[in-house]
Amino acid sequence: MRELAASTVASTDGEVDANPAQPTDGGAAGTAAARRSVLPLLLRQVLPGLVVLFTVLRVVRPVDDPDTFWHIAAGDRLRETWSFSGPDPWSTMSTQPWRLHEWLPELLMSLVQQAFGLAGVSWLLPAGAAAVVLCFWVVVRRQAPLLVAAIVLVVGTVALSGSLSLRPHLVSFAFAAVTTGAWLATRRDLRPRWWLVPLTWVWACSHGMWFVGVAIGVVALVGFLLDGTVRGRAWLRLLLVPLGSLAAAALTPVGPELLVAPFSVREYAKFVTEWRAPSLTDVAFVALLVLAALTLLIWSRDRRRTPWTEILLVGLAIGFSLLYVRTIAVGAAIIAPMAAMALARVVRLPREPLARREVVLTLGLTTAALAVAGLLAPTRGAQPDWGPNDLDRQIAALPAGTVLCNDYGSGGWLIWKHPNVRPAIDGRTEIYAVPHVESYMTFQSAATGWDDYLDETGCRWALVPEDLPVAEALVRQASWTVAARGSTYLLLEAPSS
Repeated sequence: MRELAASTVASTDGEVDANPAQPTDGGAAGTAAARRSVLPLLLRQVLPGLVVLFTVLRVVRPVDDPDTFWHIAAGDRLRETWSFSGPDPWSTMSTQPWRLHEWLPELLMSLVQQAFGLAGVSWLLPAGAAAVVLCFWVVVRRQAPLLVAAIVLVVGTVALSGSLSLRPHLVSFAFAAVTTGAWLATRRDLRPRWWLVPLTWVWACSHGMWFVGVAIGVVALVGFLLDGTVRGRAWLRLLLVPLGSLAAAALTPVGPELLVAPFSVREYAKFVTEWRAPSLTDVAFVALLVLAALTLLIWSRDRRRTPWTEILLVGLAIGFSLLYVRTIAVGAAIIAPMAAMALARVVRLPREPLARREVVLTLGLTTAALAVAGLLAPTRGAQPDWGPNDLDRQIAALPAGTVLCNDYGSGGWLIWKHPNVRPAIDGRTEIYAVPHVESYMTFQSAATGWDDYLDETGCRWALVPEDLPVAEALVRQASWTVAARGSTYLLLEAPSS
């Protein structure tokens, strides 16, 4: 299914400097090191930009995520009605209210599609991937020397790779990294980052995993208490940041109902592939385990006490990565700076100042990569790489309001491209009752009782992949006729009787 500047930790409480060998940004040691190795420094400074460049160019492709299409349609619908919740306008089988809790990215997709077509929408994936990797770079670079930061950035990007698809979840990966970096900065200077509150509001308007930011804050604050970093009124003042973030999430256009929305998807996890538990066959999961194992190994061999704040954040990262395949990237965003700090303790390289040249090189290579992606988009992204596009004419000819027994993957494509039909299932799983989704699973596999789904939906037409078991069952057992045959899909019509 859904493929369903240098700083030191306060020493008054026993914490240690994350980078004990690093010089101050303006120190003579740093200047001398830079003078001794101008060429090596230049090569190290270009590494982050190369990671972004490679990542961007690797994801230049047509729109191939089935959920992208209904996100575009949701943005179109929002621009027409400015209604953020209510009855579902597209399927006759949905029974739960439809809430646009990811409306900001959907609005962006809709506007880009209107201005530049599907090619413009396809360019948003390279742009989103670049933004995520840049956020990783900024956070990791603040914790470690260039070489260490580059190594962690590469492994972290691999851990992201399984989730780099054109959907609003890219916002969660970027914001999880930024939020983790913000709380690590608060540990150093004990100043609350109030800007995390409006950031959470934007996050809550963009993706359902906004609660990750609140969880990071709460875990960090527990670590502060255990480490003795801050107590009393100062700690309570810092607590206002995650509490304010929670309040901000309740003030989105969807309203307080957004607070319970994350709990509603858990019962659907068993139906969606990306919600399955990860395994060692997942490259992204292995990369996450590498970061975790490296961090834990260094901690175990280090005689200095590891701060509870870092231990708890690493535990949170591992916990997220063990839950589902789609949360591996969230775990990577949280663990990356901790892995960078741990590795920096071992290599004991001086942490070079974040120089203007490094910033220019990184942003310059990012801009170049996005420019190349923009040049390639009209040829690579003008047509979708998903859905039965060769049956457009036949589907468009169906009467308005036709209920279609479709496969899960084509539902979003039908919503976006063929508003004349009503798909019986699509990627917005949580708006369908669980029994309906279970009935669909029986239908697609042609298991015992599969034909009950036909009575439940009342469909007289079906659009299914030719290799799906139900395709043969419809033709041979139910005597449906092939109205049109595409390269991979069949459009089937029920007997007239």
